[in-house]
Amino acid sequence: MTYTSYAFLIFTVITTGIYYTVHKKRQWMVLLLSSIIFYICSGPVFLIWLLSFTFFTWYGAGKMEKSKAGRKAVLAVLIFMNIGVLFLLKWSGMELAFINRVFGTGLGWRVVLPMGMSFFTFQNVSYSVDVYRGKIPAERNFWHYLLYASYFPYIVSGPVNRYEKMGAQFCAGHSFDRDAFYHGMLRILWGYMKKMVIADRAAIFVDEVFGHYYMYRGIFIVIAVLLFSLQLYMDFSGCMDIVLGVSKLFGIEMTENFRAPYGAVTVADFWRRWHMSLTSWFRDYLYIPLGGNRKGAARKYLNIMLVFLFCGMWHGAGITFLIWGFLNGAYQVAGSMTVRIRERLCQAAGLDGHSHGAMLRKKLTTAVLIESTWLFFRADGFKEAFVMLRRMFTGWNPWILSDGTLYQAGLDQWDFLILLVGALCVGRVSRMADDKDLYRIFCSQSWLCQIMVILGALVVWYLFGIYGPGFNPVEFLYFNF
Repeated sequence: MTYTSYAFLIFTVITTGIYYTVHKKRQWMVLLLSSIIFYICSGPVFLIWLLSFTFFTWYGAGKMEKSKAGRKAVLAVLIFMNIGVLFLLKWSGMELAFINRVFGTGLGWRVVLPMGMSFFTFQNVSYSVDVYRGKIPAERNFWHYLLYASYFPYIVSGPVNRYEKMGAQFCAGHSFDRDAFYHGMLRILWGYMKKMVIADRAAIFVDEVFGHYYMYRGIFIVIAVLLFSLQLYMDFSGCMDIVLGVSKLFGIEMTENFRAPYGAVTVADFWRRWHMSLTSWFRDYLYIPLGGNRKGAARKYLNIMLVFLFCGMWHGAGITFLIWGFLNGAYQVAGSMTVRIRERLCQAAGLDGHSHGAMLRKKLTTAVLIESTWLFFRADGFKEAFVMLRRMFTGWNPWILSDGTLYQAGLDQWDFLILLVGALCVGRVSRMADDKDLYRIFCSQSWLCQIMVILGALVVWYLFGIYGPGFNPVEFLYFNF
């Protein structure tokens, strides 16, 4: 049941209707039952995994709060049970390949991760650590905690929410709020437009070039990498818009995950804007426990590298994900080490580091660095990534931009125009959202203006959205992580 399917829309409508029909004290039960049904749709056997991880985390956290003896041991077991098992399963293919290579065996198996395991295990760890630190009390009711672990809007692809923020909201009871409901509907529509008009259109070109990389070189690969960065952002941020919008229908606020990331002026700034819930999780539960920046520069840089290597491993099993994580960490270390040198050079040259020109230069430099990492993130393997990297700089072919050759990879000139206009519009809206409450501005307009905006969005979605057989758009990319 993907977020862009008719089934999900009907499921959400039914859940919302029942949610506001029952007594406030029982609303959380509606959400829990809906979440269990939603999870069962991915495979009934996976529900055993979810229940097992959730129960032992809930039980262990309760034990930690009641008894001071052995608290560290209990916490270590909970962390290994969640994170350790997750990584053992994710990397089982490479682990088995290593065993076969060393011992000359021919063992083989295929592991299918339970839906949302990458996200609910991280939430379990944050809950366990927060209880251990005394930041939050342990939840007494297992079913309340199960709702936190399985809440259907975020179980598949995040954001990674903290129990401190979500627990009280689930059980508070909510009256129907027309403004909140309206806001949620608009955000869902905005997410569908980003996903189906821009991301799924860009995916056509990206899949063609990355899937047949040996047939393309030069500008083709450059554009494919640029379009993948556009696809990934529109796909993931569009998914978050849908997720946060659906939750808004129930009156429940979740953690924001994006803040105009491609307006970042450094790689570190990019990661403060991109997948913010995951970045803050790594900061609070890995970087700071490792020592953060409290033990000198060398230790700080080592911690940054460890965090991003871990981040690469979390995203997927493969050398390319480790390279992607290494590059993101290395860029930040290099930026931190050279910041004073760069500031002195600018002062010596009489350049204003905060001028419009300087900010544009910083944004472009950051974008180029980030784009270079996305090639490894998207490539199917180590060999493919480096072949594409080599072919990107050989056989330079700028004429494809004018002779029509570019349009032989799945997209015509109108598709590229839609992508360009769509990206500019989303970029403009994202920058405006940094400074203003766009929803309040929208609501302050006349009813006729509001209707025209909504109808316009629906027309764009209907005319330019990419649909597969039976209204099945491309699956969200982060469903795979």
